[in-house]
Amino acid sequence: MKHYFYPLALGLIALVGCSKSKSEETPKFDTTGTYTVSTTPEPRPMRMFTQTGEVRNDALIQRYFERQYAGLPIKSGVIPPFLAAELVFTSPSEAILNTTTLMSGTPQTSNVPLTFSGLTNERAVLTSKNPKPSTSPSGNSSKCDNIVRDIQGVSPVYTCTSLPPSTGFGTQCEFKPVYVLNLRGEQASIAIMFYYFSATVSGGSCGMGGNLFNVLNAALPGRIASGDTLVVQEAELPLVKK
Repeated sequence: MKHYFYPLALGLIALVGCSKSKSEETPKFDTTGTYTVSTTPEPRPMRMFTQTGEVRNDALIQRYFERQYAGLPIKSGVIPPFLAAELVFTSPSEAILNTTTLMSGTPQTSNVPLTFSGLTNERAVLTSKNPKPSTSPSGNSSKCDNIVRDIQGVSPVYTCTSLPPSTGFGTQCEFKPVYVLNLRGEQASIAIMFYYFSATVSGGSCGMGGNLFNVLNAALPGRIASGDTLVVQEAELPLVKK
């Protein structure tokens, strides 16, 4: 009997291991009800990239950022985007993001209809149903625009048409903004990424910055050219089920 017991025991252990693995692979995020969105970002360290690779010097990163804003009292890093926010699922594939923000000192409310898709163990995507316009400059001056578009780990789909050279722009585009959800089991957070990118282009330079509800494109740092600098700080807005 001993000759049969050990193979059977090992088989049971292997079966339990496989069952556990399948369970762990199943996304657990609940797409029902209402979630309160945190108004205080949980930030990660600020990172800087140049052509030589990642710069790991906090003091240098801070000095660079302050120099870009010519000493203006602008806080570096992720800026809280909402005074209040909640995510309401109207079906397993649709939701509404209700937000209150401060515009010129006055609270402004917004209700953005979204579609829910791309659910994996680590991530899901909420895509706005409301398209937004976007124009890209013509010639080399579009370098900053191209990098800022590609900085997103989950890039929206752009539909573009060419514009006459006399307008000074290369293309007129339309896209639907995305809100990336970071998932850890049943816990979810809206990803938010502060960025500032500056580049040397023919005849001058360009610089762009801001916040995106997205994650860093891991392949982007490898595209940084001579004279380019990218500063990024990723953060999260945790969701709490009501």
